Amino acid sequence: MDNLFDELMERIFVESNFSLAKTEYVEEDYDWSTSLYIAHKQQGDYFIYLNIPVNLLSYVTNDIQIKLVSLIKNDSEQFEQINGDEVKISSSFDKNATLIIFTSHEVGIDENVMKQAILIEEDPYFFKKQVLSISNQELPIISSCFDEHKSNYSHYVQNLISDTGRFNEFSDSELFEMSEKGLEYSFVAKLYEKLPFLTLLVKKSDQANLQQKIDNNLSEVQRVNCDELLVLDTNNLDDWFAEIVKEVVDD
Repeated sequence: MDNLFDELMERIFVESNFSLAKTEYVEEDYDWSTSLYIAHKQQGDYFIYLNIPVNLLSYVTNDIQIKLVSLIKNDSEQFEQINGDEVKISSSFDKNATLIIFTSHEVGIDENVMKQAILIEEDPYFFKKQVLSISNQELPIISSCFDEHKSNYSHYVQNLISDTGRFNEFSDSELFEMSEKGLEYSFVAKLYEKLPFLTLLVKKSDQANLQQKIDNNLSEVQRVNCDELLVLDTNNLDDWFAEIVKEVVDD
């Protein structure tokens, strides 16, 4: 499961048309290493991603992020180009870089993980930061969905997050949240919360049909009132409200 998030994020970056490079990030102090990715679009923001063990989250703000900045700025030749043009660090990096951290944890310690994640995200130095934490319970479901849809994973998450039926089920039922479908939807919702570059599917709507649906749910008096409101300018609107208030007082 250690490589799941790396494969998933690499796929999202590539499908989102980022230039993408990676290198190995080694932490000798903590006897740990991981893949470090940096994604960029011309004239756009930089996104740095890595998967960090939950027990090392407390070292992000006072140690790990400082080493990351040094590596990215001073040892860029270590990065292997994966997709698109060469990722070059420009003067805009300092103000336009987001650090994306994935981490997984045992079920039952979510509160402590969330507190640590908040501290990281609120830290104002070096990067804007987003932390996505996943319980081990969710990992098999996330892995299964990724394997099934990896040929076009971004399209899959777009379709799922736009599915109003799944959203309503997720919102209305606590039991649904713990089902496989609920956990699947929950993870995709977290992706959209933490990855600001993800896009939503926009479906064209027929304005005439929308107006007809609105009219069908209004009484004749309500439709007349709506028509009157739509043609009021600011001054007339004040007069209209004053008249309504006077009628209420008189009654």
